[in-house]
Amino acid sequence: MNDPFHLHVSPKHTTGVLRGIPEDDFGGELSARGLSGLAHKIYRNFQDYGLGITLQKTLAYLLRSIYFQQVYRIYSIRLDAFRSPVELDNHKFIFKILTPQNVEMIAQVENIAEWMRGQLTEAISSGQLCLVALDGDRVAGFNLINFNQATLVLVNLQKKLRKGFAWSEHIAVKKEFRKSGLGSQLRFRIFQELKKRGIRRLYGGTLQSNVASLSLSKSVGFKQISDIHYRKILSFEKWRYERVRA
Repeated sequence: MNDPFHLHVSPKHTTGVLRGIPEDDFGGELSARGLSGLAHKIYRNFQDYGLGITLQKTLAYLLRSIYFQQVYRIYSIRLDAFRSPVELDNHKFIFKILTPQNVEMIAQVENIAEWMRGQLTEAISSGQLCLVALDGDRVAGFNLINFNQATLVLVNLQKKLRKGFAWSEHIAVKKEFRKSGLGSQLRFRIFQELKKRGIRRLYGGTLQSNVASLSLSKSVGFKQISDIHYRKILSFEKWRYERVRA
């Protein structure tokens, strides 16, 4: 199989700029913040996902030192085949690519995605691309792109990217701006910017259970290509790769 994510991934070594845990999961600051950090994370997940999913996530986190499993779905899009939709300019947001000097906006992004806290300035300085959507002076959402490597923290893998490829590190929209079409707007503008930079293919991924994220990816043109099944029992880890059938 010739998909670059299907076979040629290796266990993660922490060499990237961003070293936290994406918002899909518990972790990140919890080791430092203890029970208060766990309570904060439970509260945030309850706000975003409701009681049922929050209980599942909490139980999985508490048991993960003994047993842990995830299924992570990879998707991709060929940017040379992407055409901007007519409705791309139908929006109330202002879009901006961040620089290290945008201190206040960086702080707002790190507040949305807490696993990035204290790291985003370094990531941008190292060449990563962060596009934000602004509602006045407030960050309503963002998309962070990595040109060097794909770090799949939730399944403990890392992949060096080929020239002309990019990885969507994280996309998020604040709760009060969801269902406004902002997620699609962020994606379409990232596609345009990456095409201008000579990027031919963009990859991304999320947990197989994240229906909302997978639905968004499909609606903007991504193709779901493979699943990574990850299992950890004590210190023993195992990965299994499975192509997604169209």
